[in-house]
Amino acid sequence: MKNHKAIGFSILFLYTLIISFFAWNINLEEDITKLIPGGDKQEMLKKILKETDFSDKLIVSISAESKEVSPDSLVLYANEFTNILEKDYSDYILEIKGKVPEKDLKQIYNFVYDNLPIFLNDQDYEEIETRLYQDSIKDRLSSGYRQLMSPTGFVTKDYFLSDPLNFTNLGLEKLQELQVGDNFSIYKNYLVTNDRQHIILFLDPTFPASETNRNEKFINALEQTVQNLNKNYASVDANYFGGVLYSLANANRIKKDIKLTMGIAISVLLILLVFFYRKIYVPLLLFLPSLLAGLTAIAVLSIFKGSVSAISLGIGAILLGVTLDYALHILTHFRINRDIGQLYRDITKPILMSGITTAIAFLCLIFVQSEALNDLGIFAAISVLLSSVFALIIIPLLYDPGSDKTEKTTFLDSIAAIDYSKVKPLVLGVIAIFVISLFFFNKVKFNSDLSKLNYQPEQIKALEEKVEGLAGRSGKSVYMVTYGNTVDEALQQNNKLYQQLREFENEGFIQNFSSIGGVISSTTTQDARIEKWNSFWTPSKKDSLKRDLLNTSSSYGFKPQTFSKFYDQLDKDFETIGLNDYKNAGSLYLNDFISEGDELATVTSTVSLPEENADEFVSYFQDKQGVFALDRKAMNQNFLGNLKDDFNKLILVSVLAVFLVLLISYRNLEISLFTLLPIAVTWICALGIMALLGIEFNILNIIISTFIFGLGLDYSIFITNACLEEYETGKNELKTYQTSILISVITTLLGMGALIFAQHPALRSVSVVSIIGVITAVSVSFVLQRAIFRKLILNRVESGRSPFYLRQLGDFKGRITGTESEKLYKKRAVLDNFRYKSVYPLARKRFRVIREKNLRISNYIENGESVAVINSGYGIIPLFLSYKFEASSIHALEIDRESLNISRSTARSNSADISFYQEIEELPGTVVYVIYGNFENEQELKEIIKKNAQKVIFIDSDFPNRWLLDLNFEIIYRQNNILVLRKAE
Repeated sequence: MKNHKAIGFSILFLYTLIISFFAWNINLEEDITKLIPGGDKQEMLKKILKETDFSDKLIVSISAESKEVSPDSLVLYANEFTNILEKDYSDYILEIKGKVPEKDLKQIYNFVYDNLPIFLNDQDYEEIETRLYQDSIKDRLSSGYRQLMSPTGFVTKDYFLSDPLNFTNLGLEKLQELQVGDNFSIYKNYLVTNDRQHIILFLDPTFPASETNRNEKFINALEQTVQNLNKNYASVDANYFGGVLYSLANANRIKKDIKLTMGIAISVLLILLVFFYRKIYVPLLLFLPSLLAGLTAIAVLSIFKGSVSAISLGIGAILLGVTLDYALHILTHFRINRDIGQLYRDITKPILMSGITTAIAFLCLIFVQSEALNDLGIFAAISVLLSSVFALIIIPLLYDPGSDKTEKTTFLDSIAAIDYSKVKPLVLGVIAIFVISLFFFNKVKFNSDLSKLNYQPEQIKALEEKVEGLAGRSGKSVYMVTYGNTVDEALQQNNKLYQQLREFENEGFIQNFSSIGGVISSTTTQDARIEKWNSFWTPSKKDSLKRDLLNTSSSYGFKPQTFSKFYDQLDKDFETIGLNDYKNAGSLYLNDFISEGDELATVTSTVSLPEENADEFVSYFQDKQGVFALDRKAMNQNFLGNLKDDFNKLILVSVLAVFLVLLISYRNLEISLFTLLPIAVTWICALGIMALLGIEFNILNIIISTFIFGLGLDYSIFITNACLEEYETGKNELKTYQTSILISVITTLLGMGALIFAQHPALRSVSVVSIIGVITAVSVSFVLQRAIFRKLILNRVESGRSPFYLRQLGDFKGRITGTESEKLYKKRAVLDNFRYKSVYPLARKRFRVIREKNLRISNYIENGESVAVINSGYGIIPLFLSYKFEASSIHALEIDRESLNISRSTARSNSADISFYQEIEELPGTVVYVIYGNFENEQELKEIIKKNAQKVIFIDSDFPNRWLLDLNFEIIYRQNNILVLRKAE
């Protein structure tokens, strides 16, 4: 593509159009329950949360500043306030609750009166019994008579004449239970506290708390209205609170934090990248592969899934930071090496390995029983893998490092040039942290309280306590949800729950509760209550009551037919009523309690209780069929605790999967373990540091830890490849690899680490874990990983010993090296020089082919004779001869640069008298010449042999040899493609 840019750009443009089309059609789901792990109980919870309305109401308290203030002043304020809301806030408020219209009061009374038996319980019948005594009848008729004679008698007349003993009031008392607490009454159509000092209103916002832009306009306007009214009413003021205030505070705090931290981070990052790479378009180029990969991942999900969790894409966008590493590594290598062919040879394997291993780590999220995290795993895996591929294709296509090959050294180059594994205090420090962390890493706690991730300004918290205290919601609030396939089934469960809550309230175990259990009953319960009414009012009891009423009322001048409507009610045949009858009764606000879907119906109650009783209360209903206790903290601990357990499994599965990929890539157990070891050390050290600093995991930063795992994996793979390249060819490229890693560290710390200055706890928790993880990962890779490689491989090779490998442990007392086979063929000695090198499989194959020939030619060489080997073949023949003849000087000619570097970097070449050359002119004169295969520069080789040779050995060679006979050489062996000639004396 570099040579055909028009085709390359056309393909890129067409590809971008296609994936953008599919990505655009993705459906985003904003269902927070997608994060909840799976399971029978969890699935039921999801259904309940879907059907139940826990909308964030705004609670408004209109309060008197002193006890001397008349409640009428509160009513005046409330009237003006509600009028403004109804007139100017219709777009923002669905309903105002707490103000009951006059017509609704009469309608509700008539509804209860017409269906009185349905609202009465056993305690009510005990009260009715006491009202049937003659003294009680006389007192109630006397009180009713006085009310009729008062100026308000025209209002109370109908109520008294239809129900002289006020039985309906017993049913109306149940309606008070629709609000939390019994500290309320109705005053001039408003819900007021019994001390007449506060009016409480409930506002149902039109928009959910997540609609922060619209709610911000609403709250700003509402605040201005309240302030103006507070100024106009000297002795009355209003306060309000709702979940929307926290949502706005969080949204505004996040915006401010991100603007500040990201503004600083991006500015510094852009300056750094442009300064380092000397190209102004480099920052854009860095993000291009990641953006294309992200778009492709969305397109794939759109095609095969249709919809995806918006939460997963949001988190995935953060995690895509890991994909910048691939472009960074390519740009850094390209900056030093302009040869694209060499660039691909150096960088392709580590880039693709990092992409595959990190993608597999993310893909393991599909084993977590959470739909949102499953989506995240698929999205991140596709993005990471394709980012590595796109970086390899796009960067060389678009990046022009320039023709100036002079490397400009920057401060980053200077920092990266240091081999930190040689700094002993650093090595000892990392080891010390690791050892200490071994005792603490399993003590990191998981905080499942989501409220701790919210930004909670003290002013709003104080307002919450004040307003909710007045609304009867002080202490701990627990939602109780009964459910069933139909509303009637849910109501039956709710009736049972209602009785239990009544007992708890009487015992003082809970403070109060809000329930429709005393108001709305299932059909079965209604039938039972009607039957109770009928059995209570026996003919004799009704006749006795009529006589007593007639006798007593006549003294007040009432006619016999005055209470005929009351007598008719005693004889009435009552019937059960349906939910629609309740809803048409007036301002009962039943939609706040009852929800009905296609598969599930729910009835909700709210319980207030002391904090210390919450756990015991919730556990009581844990295994109750048809009842769910939704304590937010306990629910989070239960379900997010499961998520934590899933992540423990995830780490294990990720490690095993990554190890398998490393094993396939390196085809070597030791190198795979060596690459994986820093990840384990990093994880333990990071957790140990978190435990020592008291930092807890939460739902956000535990997901971000996957991102850190991926970064650490990248660092580890690149350091492994830098070490292997140095070991294999002797060329130290550590500086280049460490430079690209350092830029990755800086970009991550500037992006994620800058959030440490954020005031929002969620952002800060993510930042803290990121900083600890990244610094630990780079420290372990630069210091400990490199130190282990130097100790076990590089230092041993420099001293002439073979690199360490696990099978050496089996060579107890020379059980392998002391065998006759090893003494003859030197197989292990020779091949140990190539262990961990990329040519090891090829060297082993070549050794198998030539080992018998090595043994054969060794019979014609004396220990101490100097030997020159032409075409060393990675140095296999020279190495064999060096081990076989310790006193001999071995010289080898290897024209191929790669083979020469590999041969020169063998352990044996550092300890024995063995040398490798690329030019024949450099080859010294020797006694023995071994020619392996053919050699193009025949004439020069013939001249050297003429001057010095005493023996010439040909192996698998078509090199001319008859001229040696003219020089007085004689053939002493010819067999198996081996020809040995010796100069005659």
